[in-house]
Amino acid sequence: MTAATAMGPSPMMQAYAGVRAAAPGHLVLYRVGEFYEVLGDDAAVVSRALGLQLTRRRQKDAPDVPMCGIPAGSADGMVARLLAAGHKVAISEQPPEPGGERPLRLLTPGTTVDDAVLAAGRPNILAVALAVGQSVGFAFVDLSTGETGTLMASLDGCGPALARISPAEVLVACWPEGSEALAVALRSQGTPFSDLPAGAPDVATTAAALAAAYGEQWQEALQGFSPPELAALAALLLHIRSITGRLPEAPLLPRRVPFGDTLEIDAPTLRGLEVLSSASGAGGTLLTVIDRTVTSAGARLLTRQLAAPQTSPETIRRRLAMVRFLVGTPKVRVGCREALSSMPDALRACGRLAMGSGGPRDLAAIRDVLRQATEAAAILTGTPDTPVPLAATARELAAAGQGACGELAATLARALVLVLPASAEAGGFIAEGHSRDLDEVRREVTSHTAAIEALQSRYAAETGVKALRVRANNAIGWHVEVPAGQAAALGSTFVLRQGLASTTRFTTSELDGLALALEAASERAVRLERAAFEDLRRRALTIRAELARVCHAAAALDLVCGLAQAAAEYLWSEPELDEGAVLAIEDGRHPMAEPLLEGQGRTFEPNGCHMDEGRRLWLLTGPNMAGKSTFLRQVALIVLMAQIGSFVPARRARIGVVDKLFSRIGASDDLAAGRSTFMVEMLETAAILNQATPRSLVILDEVGRGTSTP
Repeated sequence: MTAATAMGPSPMMQAYAGVRAAAPGHLVLYRVGEFYEVLGDDAAVVSRALGLQLTRRRQKDAPDVPMCGIPAGSADGMVARLLAAGHKVAISEQPPEPGGERPLRLLTPGTTVDDAVLAAGRPNILAVALAVGQSVGFAFVDLSTGETGTLMASLDGCGPALARISPAEVLVACWPEGSEALAVALRSQGTPFSDLPAGAPDVATTAAALAAAYGEQWQEALQGFSPPELAALAALLLHIRSITGRLPEAPLLPRRVPFGDTLEIDAPTLRGLEVLSSASGAGGTLLTVIDRTVTSAGARLLTRQLAAPQTSPETIRRRLAMVRFLVGTPKVRVGCREALSSMPDALRACGRLAMGSGGPRDLAAIRDVLRQATEAAAILTGTPDTPVPLAATARELAAAGQGACGELAATLARALVLVLPASAEAGGFIAEGHSRDLDEVRREVTSHTAAIEALQSRYAAETGVKALRVRANNAIGWHVEVPAGQAAALGSTFVLRQGLASTTRFTTSELDGLALALEAASERAVRLERAAFEDLRRRALTIRAELARVCHAAAALDLVCGLAQAAAEYLWSEPELDEGAVLAIEDGRHPMAEPLLEGQGRTFEPNGCHMDEGRRLWLLTGPNMAGKSTFLRQVALIVLMAQIGSFVPARRARIGVVDKLFSRIGASDDLAAGRSTFMVEMLETAAILNQATPRSLVILDEVGRGTSTP
């Protein structure tokens, strides 16, 4: 939209231009009645992204403007699609009062906490990258849950670092000098990225931002974090405040992620193996096949684990022990899954409360999670021979009914009614008995309401007008309404308020007095209820760290129960971990191809793979469609599954822990960098040769096919 058009004579167009100026780089959705109008250049972008009809808004003294409209009832889903596509969105709502200021919400892929536009089982992470020398410091946060972390990576390690973080949006505070490694990694990740508008903060700004978020003792709380990580974290916090207008309350302390305790795997490898996404659709991924979680937090944990499998044999063995126990005790597995299945997402409920957008239902989510966590703990503690890791999980869950968590659960159980509104604004969600003052004011409201209702029968008897009614509406408030033909029967005590074709409306000094008293009592009740909500919100956030530990324990239990459920359904076997460089798979099957073939009434032909110190290289040949690529992916997927602690589709598998997983399966032009398919293949292969270690697994599929033979 040109400046001339934007500054046309229409007041609406001038207001729209003001919103655009306040939200540069955002697609503006401007509420008009039951539609959000999108105008000018934004309209063309939104119509293409959402498949909407592009029309024009006509103006009397200015050129027509391109326009498309989004129905208000469909806005949440369409905004979610725009954010998923990497767009930033500014939503300009109608003013709550005529002539008032229009509320403006800024949404970006990584800063939204609105449940209506978030995928329940996928993290929504905003990351900042800050390069210093040959290293890059990453800071990241999922605002919807409050989970925060930092990570240091070499330039060569940017790809695996980004895959591990799995951000929805990346902001670059400082690019590395003389290297395209970060840019290549970001393009390979396929995540929207842009320069951080404010750039990298200096030392003083970093200290001020961290003190504002974590208190004056932030240096003690963040001990061990490197300067690039702290600067990236400060830049992240400052950006959040600039977009949302606030910092999260009671933030969870960031976790410093060690780079080396997980299997390094980059985004192209994850895509090539179809771990989290598939060109054939969401159903063709390892995540879809293996995911038997019953909670949103458990699903997010599984997604993170698949992007960053473990490399510690002890950690993997602990998880395998839990999965083995749950496979062998179906009653315990089913009981835990039932206890978890109706557990709400308290991590995201706390996230909304911390960002000031939560409501009574978020408090109820915390209440229900604490209750159900206690039930899950009871199932585990009442089971003999529970493995030590599961017993530790049970203790974490049992904390939901103890100490501050137990007190909060009891308070919320007493304080909240059964059916809750989404917002705290209207009231009606605090149960009787929680607040003495509120109960007293509610009795006043009931008394005044009853007195007003009693006027109807009295006035009808006094005037002889049986059709007389005492009613209220938003325009004139409480009034006496009678048929127009009987208005003359009312005496002088009735003062005319409004005459209509069929009815006439009056008031009396008595009714006015009761109405004013009722209004005052109702307003006091709403204020007291909002104060009660604020008190409960603060109490919940005061123990946010304890709540997060309970939620994380529930997610961990959900994860291992889900892995056990998948193993039982597919008849997978437990892998054996080996300290040496060995990969011995007997009768292995592809985890996604096998159920697909079985659904077609066909059988998957198992294959074995045996590699060790003396046989570190396999070369496969064969005709097209013989299954070479399937076999390559199958081996890599079995290793990946084993290292997240899952059973695997094989008769037997003995696996030496892998530190890095590389694949070169399929390639295309990188037009943004001016690279042909063959150049991309050669660069990827060179990176593998430079970065692979003796404990790395590499699968290559037809390297060099990006060019023709002479």
